[in-house]
Amino acid sequence: MKKNHLLIELETVDSTNRYAGRLLKSGSIAEGTVIFAHEQTSGKGQGENRWESETGRNATFSLVLFPAFLAPGEQFSLNKAIVLGILDFLLSCQPDLKCSIKWPNDIYAGEHKIGGILIENTICGTLFESSIAGIGFNVNQVAFGPGLPNPVSLKQITGRDHPVKDVLKQIVSFIDERYEQLQMGLLKVLDRDYNTRLLGINEWRDFSVDKMVKKGKITGVDDDGKLLLELENGKKTAFNHGEITYLFP
Repeated sequence: MKKNHLLIELETVDSTNRYAGRLLKSGSIAEGTVIFAHEQTSGKGQGENRWESETGRNATFSLVLFPAFLAPGEQFSLNKAIVLGILDFLLSCQPDLKCSIKWPNDIYAGEHKIGGILIENTICGTLFESSIAGIGFNVNQVAFGPGLPNPVSLKQITGRDHPVKDVLKQIVSFIDERYEQLQMGLLKVLDRDYNTRLLGINEWRDFSVDKMVKKGKITGVDDDGKLLLELENGKKTAFNHGEITYLFP
């Protein structure tokens, strides 16, 4: 991926991912293009969730990639590269911070969510055609709505304001480094770093499965990105997104 990213800056948009999708359909977008919006009126989260963000206070953007070097079956490796890049940035700001990845793609500082990603891939036959990585990272927001149970921002962690565009550019730079690892085929490095940073890895904690509380221990993720969990009875199960929920005290 080119390091000199084209930055498209918008005051307001429905969704940076949707905007990127429209540019892809028109064929007028280069790899590495970043679409940054000060306000998203319909920001997208996982599933039916919406990403809530105070106007002008956070880094809400989409990154367009053409990872044709990846097989469609390796697409979760792209997820790992991007989420690790964001985590690398956070650790560069606060090296002693206890931060982790809440599977599959949320960034946590302690027990609080500071960012997340939504990746939308286009697969054509056996070709990984394009990917739009929507990224939301809380920068300077300090007041959050009641619909967000455990948010935190970089300002709350560091005690100071941060220029949002500078944060965005630094995050993209760290993603560049992880994307290069992906291009070089260093999948084992990405696997190791992702698993090491998984929230709850090798720890017994409570989860909600089929509306029942079950105690389990995360042992990693498989090649398809499913969460691998060992239950108290010794049974080992792989879960898709939406089939299991972390429970917090």
